[in-house]
Amino acid sequence: MSIYEDSPLGRSVSVLRERGPRVLAKEVKKRTRGAVYAPYWEYEYGIDREHGFRAASSTEFPVFRDLLANLHTGDVFYDVGAYTGLFTLPVADVLPPGHVVAFEPSDEAAALESSLEEAGLDATVVQKAVSAGHGADYYTSDGIDRVGLLGDDEERIDVPTIDGTEVLASELPLPTVVKIDVFGAEVDVVTGLEPVLERTECRLVYCELHLPTSFQRKRPETVFENFLDTWSFTEIVRTLYRCGFEVEPMYLRSDTHDLFIRAYRPETTAAK
Repeated sequence: MSIYEDSPLGRSVSVLRERGPRVLAKEVKKRTRGAVYAPYWEYEYGIDREHGFRAASSTEFPVFRDLLANLHTGDVFYDVGAYTGLFTLPVADVLPPGHVVAFEPSDEAAALESSLEEAGLDATVVQKAVSAGHGADYYTSDGIDRVGLLGDDEERIDVPTIDGTEVLASELPLPTVVKIDVFGAEVDVVTGLEPVLERTECRLVYCELHLPTSFQRKRPETVFENFLDTWSFTEIVRTLYRCGFEVEPMYLRSDTHDLFIRAYRPETTAAK
């Protein structure tokens, strides 16, 4: 690869040629936002500039902005579906050592541990799926090492799991703030984590909901049908209400139709 091709201008030309002007405009907007917020978050919260740039230039930016504004010094953060650490790394920059727990059943858990070690951060990585017991129904996605109820491969995989009761019985610190991004397994995770979510110290939950719209219908038919059989917006919200939360929408990711919701305890966290 030439120096030109690896430069910002070269990458921009490549995006323009391969994906068109609209995608290029979105990419420029995201990168500009990252360049603005990364130094600000470094100054305001002590977030490593590389971690901050990656977070601010992502489509999860509205979640990050709300999360950082509501983090307290003594919070314990659970990153359920941590993947490569988009949330784990910057939040571990902010909170004290040992106050971040990342759950990731895929092989990316090892890579995340390496990233934490390289950054000198102290967080716990649990290579298990948080689940009510349906880890045997998961699929993988081609091109990225992610697992969940949505995947591109029809062959099911069986991943190690942990539920809320097991979390309570473990030596893991209990969360005050939770983020969930689990590739369609939201019902399984929220149900499985209910014994933890219902504890009053857990005051804030961010959840990415992979809606069963036409974007997800591109999956293999058996994968999508299994997803339809198990996914329920009503069950997710009902469980959060049962745990004492109020629930509000944050935003809809337009390209993939993912809905981000925020659940909060009215007595401890203000509505946005």
